[in-house]
Amino acid sequence: MATQRTSFSIDGMGCDHCVTAVRSALAAIDGVTVDSVDIGAAAVTYDPDAVSRATLIDAIESAGYSVPSSTRAS
Repeated sequence: MATQRTSFSIDGMGCDHCVTAVRSALAAIDGVTVDSVDIGAAAVTYDPDAVSRATLIDAIESAGYSVPSSTRAS
């Protein structure tokens, strides 16, 4: 299993609760290891055979935040 590391800028985060919400949303996805979540950013390592970037973005957005188009395809 080859893993891939990626990061996202995230809009709408402003507090520790936001960090926890994004971390929890990403950690709930099988095949994802959360490397870091800070206000405005997250980095994960994931199995691209099991999880797509779109799935990661959907999880962030389902938690109530948005990923700017500039980091959607990075």
